[in-house]
Amino acid sequence: MKPMVFQNYGGIHQLRIESAEDLAFIHQLHPARWAATTVQLESLQCDPAFLEYLNQDGSGSIRVEHLRAAVTWIFHMVANRDRMAASSDILRLAALDSSHEEGRQLRDAAIHILGQLKAKKLDEISLEQVRIFRNTYGMTSPNGDGVLPPQHVSDPAAAQLANDVLERVGGTKDVSGQDGINEGHLSQFLDGARKYLAWKALAEDDGAAGILPWGDDTAAAVKLTSEFDAKIEQFFWQCDLVKLDARTAERICLSEEELQKLVDSDLQAMERQLAQAPLQTPNAEGVLNLEGPVNPYYQDQMDELQNRVLARAQPDSHETLTRIGWQQVKAIFKPYCAWQAEKPSDGVGELSETTLKEYLEGPAQKKLLQLLLEDLAVKDEVKQVTALEKLTLYQRWLLELANNFVSFSALYDPSRRALFELGNLIIDGRELAFTMKVRNRAEHKKIAQASKIFLVYAEITVPQEQGRSFEIAAALTGGGQGVIEIGKRGIFYDLQGKEWDARVVDMVENPISLGEAIKSPFVKAKKLLSEKVEAFVGTRAGALEKTATEIATKMEKGESLQQPAQVPSAGAAPPSGSGMRDLMLVGGIAFAAVGSSLVYLLNTLSQISPLKAGVTLVSLVLVVALFSALSGWSKLRRRDMSALLEACGWAVNFRMYMTRRLGYLFSRTPHLPEGARKERRDLVTLFVRETGYGAFRWTRTRVGLVSLLATLLTIALLGTLWGNQIKALVQTWMGG
Repeated sequence: MKPMVFQNYGGIHQLRIESAEDLAFIHQLHPARWAATTVQLESLQCDPAFLEYLNQDGSGSIRVEHLRAAVTWIFHMVANRDRMAASSDILRLAALDSSHEEGRQLRDAAIHILGQLKAKKLDEISLEQVRIFRNTYGMTSPNGDGVLPPQHVSDPAAAQLANDVLERVGGTKDVSGQDGINEGHLSQFLDGARKYLAWKALAEDDGAAGILPWGDDTAAAVKLTSEFDAKIEQFFWQCDLVKLDARTAERICLSEEELQKLVDSDLQAMERQLAQAPLQTPNAEGVLNLEGPVNPYYQDQMDELQNRVLARAQPDSHETLTRIGWQQVKAIFKPYCAWQAEKPSDGVGELSETTLKEYLEGPAQKKLLQLLLEDLAVKDEVKQVTALEKLTLYQRWLLELANNFVSFSALYDPSRRALFELGNLIIDGRELAFTMKVRNRAEHKKIAQASKIFLVYAEITVPQEQGRSFEIAAALTGGGQGVIEIGKRGIFYDLQGKEWDARVVDMVENPISLGEAIKSPFVKAKKLLSEKVEAFVGTRAGALEKTATEIATKMEKGESLQQPAQVPSAGAAPPSGSGMRDLMLVGGIAFAAVGSSLVYLLNTLSQISPLKAGVTLVSLVLVVALFSALSGWSKLRRRDMSALLEACGWAVNFRMYMTRRLGYLFSRTPHLPEGARKERRDLVTLFVRETGYGAFRWTRTRVGLVSLLATLLTIALLGTLWGNQIKALVQTWMGG
């Protein structure tokens, strides 16, 4: 038996999986020895259907049990597994295990598909052929899903029934993507039709006199009574309040002030007030006088109620209405209201009784049920088509997934791409090969910072497709930062070779190389000093510009440049001179102060030994560089790629430290094409000479003269500051 082999990938010993025989070892390998135990589906760049077959529980991730179950299934269905190592999506029929019923059914289904497609080669079937057959098969009925779209029904009456079922009860998606109904929807509709007709029959049998006391006029009378019930009941309650306290009648009516405001208000306010006012002035007797004045807002409704309901309900007492009388009127319609409350609410009753009876008694429902049963009869055949797609996908992707899950060998092989890599980011003249899709940058950044890797977050867009964009995180693992800053643009190539626009939107800054770490404090110091100098110069330049502007303005107006004389305060001495003289005096003092400071600085420097100053400066630089190197070396050693995977939701078992050599695989400057050569001569210089552009040419003679002058000035300065020390040092060296 072939032994397990653990290969060293990037300093980590991982299971080498190169064949189906190696893949079988995952059942024996403890999950703690796997590279990862959980993989997020959205991070993998492979066939989406393959991931759906693996993730049967819909959790959005692949775990150890999922991969083991997939390996067990494909080993059960395939006897010859050599093509798994080739990652082929073409399945040889002879490789199927026909020793059991499942294998024979799968082989027969493949032969049937090849025959339907009139394929030339009958000994193998491809993933493309399976999908062509499935898509063609799914667009017609029967297709085995038990769902029947109305468009697939040729009989007009049955098609109309299917449409009514879909509209009243609802439906589900067919494999073709169309809305359709199944046997459950049809049964629900027919049950609803029976219930509605039975409910309708209650008003037509012997009890019709109780349910419809006024025949066809009952519904209209109930509607009028229900609409006006609240207002009439409000009137009787207001009468009860007046009976309890006579002052209530005055409070219900409007006061003089309120009437005046109402007269002066707009029409809408008047309408609202009338709607809220009582039907009639409440009285202690609790009697509504039907022949007396009524609220004009309700006059028309009241007249209709009196003529169509009250005159018929109480013919002997049609001039007044009491609470008892109103309750008696409503009691007439209680059976009707109870009958209406039992009306089925499934929407089937919207159809006419004639249509419902035709559906229940006619041949349409039988025809529809027959078509549904015929569709379900080919369910097993469709199941085999699905199994064939699943098997070809497993043969194509399962071994590759294992090399991105059980081990990460694909990540360390330059000739392959890991399934979790997204593509290449081209920016600042470099190619960043390790890129991953980021769903939530803020959450990703929290975890990714622990990687100690310099990360570039870029927004990827397609100019022709507005609104289509996503973000990636690219690892910068070699060289230096260069000019990569927020806002920097580049291009991105996905694994299919499609070109996208890229723009840097965020960064996680960390040492990229040892040289970059050593230079870092000096670069920061230079940047800080430059900012301070620029700020100082800018402030002074602004003040100088303001002063010059004021002087120019005064000169244009012919005003004096002297400062206006200040009014002396009580007891203060008068000014001793003009403004210009004071200005010159202050300028002289300032010049003298600067001169004395310069002399003091030169004297101090002349007392310092140049050797000691040089040694001190060099020592300081070396100490800073040493500590920067140690700090950078420590961070570079702790660069961990597993943190980037964990930021995307993975569960990784070991630390994937980024070595210097490994960094070259993911960040590199591409070589020139083979056979290419570089021309060292700068053509711009040649063009300038030929055209004669440029006021000054840096010839060798001029460069030599400038260099000589700079050297002489340096020697003179050193002689002035440390002449005696240099002389003594030379004499000591000559004497020694």
